Amino acid sequence: MKVRNKYYLFIIIYFLSVTLFAQVESSNILLTRGKLWQTVQFAKSGPAYSDWAKKGFGLDWPGFDQNWVKENIGGPASHMSTGGFYVGCMRDADSVLSVEDWSIYGSSVSEAGTKYKIVEHQKLFNGTENHWLQSNPNVGEEVVESVWEYNINYDDEYQLKRMLPIRVKRRVHQWSGSKSDENYIIHEYTFFNISDEIKSNVTDGRFVADTLKDFYAMLNYGLHSNSRAWNVLFPSYTQGARNTLLRYDAARKLIQGNAFDNPATPDVNESFGKAIFMGPLIRQSDGSLKPTGEYLAPAFVGVKLLYSSPDKSSKESTIREYGWSAGNNTADWHGPFDGIGSDEDRYQVLKNISNVSNYVDKPTHELMTNSRMWSIMTFGPYDIAPSDSIKIVFAEIVNGIPYSQAIDIDNYPVNTVNTLSRNIFRETVDRVQLTFDNNLNHPDPPAAPKFIVDYNREDESVANVLYWKPDMESLADPDDGENDLAGYIIYRSNYLQIGPWNVVDTVFVAEQEYFDGLEYKYVDSSVEVGESYYYALTAFDTGRDSWNINTSVKFSETNSNRVPPLESSIFANRMITTFVATLPPKETMDEVLVVPNPFVIGQGSSRPGEGDQIQFVNIPNPCTIRIYTIRGDIVKTINVSKDVGAIVSWNQITDFGQFVTSGIYIYHIESKFGTKIGKLAIVR
Repeated sequence: MKVRNKYYLFIIIYFLSVTLFAQVESSNILLTRGKLWQTVQFAKSGPAYSDWAKKGFGLDWPGFDQNWVKENIGGPASHMSTGGFYVGCMRDADSVLSVEDWSIYGSSVSEAGTKYKIVEHQKLFNGTENHWLQSNPNVGEEVVESVWEYNINYDDEYQLKRMLPIRVKRRVHQWSGSKSDENYIIHEYTFFNISDEIKSNVTDGRFVADTLKDFYAMLNYGLHSNSRAWNVLFPSYTQGARNTLLRYDAARKLIQGNAFDNPATPDVNESFGKAIFMGPLIRQSDGSLKPTGEYLAPAFVGVKLLYSSPDKSSKESTIREYGWSAGNNTADWHGPFDGIGSDEDRYQVLKNISNVSNYVDKPTHELMTNSRMWSIMTFGPYDIAPSDSIKIVFAEIVNGIPYSQAIDIDNYPVNTVNTLSRNIFRETVDRVQLTFDNNLNHPDPPAAPKFIVDYNREDESVANVLYWKPDMESLADPDDGENDLAGYIIYRSNYLQIGPWNVVDTVFVAEQEYFDGLEYKYVDSSVEVGESYYYALTAFDTGRDSWNINTSVKFSETNSNRVPPLESSIFANRMITTFVATLPPKETMDEVLVVPNPFVIGQGSSRPGEGDQIQFVNIPNPCTIRIYTIRGDIVKTINVSKDVGAIVSWNQITDFGQFVTSGIYIYHIESKFGTKIGKLAIVR
């Protein structure tokens, strides 16, 4: 009987451990569906911190993976290095209990062996379960829930166990499918006092505080606009932009920043990351390629308070203090606490932020736009009694001019970009407040369907053909249950996965020209053979007479409760690899060509983000293309599968990952229709 009980006990422990393990997905959860990309760690936001170096996604806007782009454009546009809370409270009137970093490193929170154990860290919905808000309209489409708490098994070297008897529950909400809501992320933090629970589970006689006396929370963010611009414009400097101008907007309870002119370069204005040598290459009348120029940091970034529990003076949603700490430009490992080591001294920072390292109190301070800046808001003090809790909710926001304007610097001078981006950013700030005030709800666009792109198989004309099903037309709006999808917008980019996105056409629901009753088919004949394109497909509605969720809300677009037309996100339904406009594959080897031949760098077919390409034209499918040196050494093998089309491109990179040198090469194409052998010349 005892053996059997031990067996059952083992099974119970096993299943509990499996369940617990399943609640911790990874230390880093990535939000990468829409336009704003972010990393959510155990106890903080952003990637692992390493002296402002980019280590992953940190409010990347517009988000993309740098591995998607095969040339150096400065990397993704990250707008923060790290962010989160510092918290601390008193043990008694004369002694600090603890001050914890859940902002820069968050190293006190892990799965084992640390002061606080992570209990839950996972996405609440599996895959696409709540995309288009089909499961729950009162949370984000992506929701990350994390819980960490006092670890009763933690042993420190001196057995002091100066830990907060606390459990923290955090929910991170993102709406990545809506064009109106894809540029912000909401964080809800709840801090619970679990001292009674801890006392009932410890037997070693340790001290466990009762009330969390004079509890302070300091929100600390390393905002910089942005890493891409800084890396491109100042490549010899250490990472972490120090031309970011940060301001405080008291009416919106918001710290915001944008890339500003760096005082160290008086002859150049780098506001919004202005770089005349970046952007798409446009072929000139003499055959040369000239960049359009580009604003590498066209957006504003901000952190906004949405709610905080009443403090000891009964003030709700109140920021106690705000300001900035200038980080060390050579090596910044400790942020606002640089040179501040003890818990007692760190607690004084929470009480009075003028005690931070290199305190900056206003945007005109000489350290602003000269240093890497930490943005700070403080909350409290609170007395949190056993079993009580407090809540703080804030939003991360990034928005600015569209990419089509960012690469048009001749028509959009700095002052214009400043005005346009600031206004767009403020609209998003107001939108996030509307979302929070309405129980995390807002009017939603219809869902966009998945689509595929193929070449024109019906005749010899050059066209890209898009196909999609009407599946999403039956999905009801989560607010009123109506099917309101009115049509689709087809976008195309011939540069990068972030744009510029140009409208190709609009297709209305069941439009006979494009819909056969089972499937939509759109033929894009405005393409050039051999050129590469990205596509995106969005869905739109025509608005509503009113918003039934809250009839007192007034929308700025209509100046009434009438809901404006809404559109889904381009970035939630876009291609990340190019489609080359091509012809149907040939059934002969007689028409095979290599263009251009000779190939001169700068004169080939330019694929987005990949530079010039040599193209093999009029090839059969499938086939194998092999390129040899004149001595017979194999340089490159390209296996062409079926249904690729008549054009295959080569970026002059060998099978060993190196660019070929100038010279004469032999190509050998083999298929079931025969063999083709020829020469091609490369001049680099």
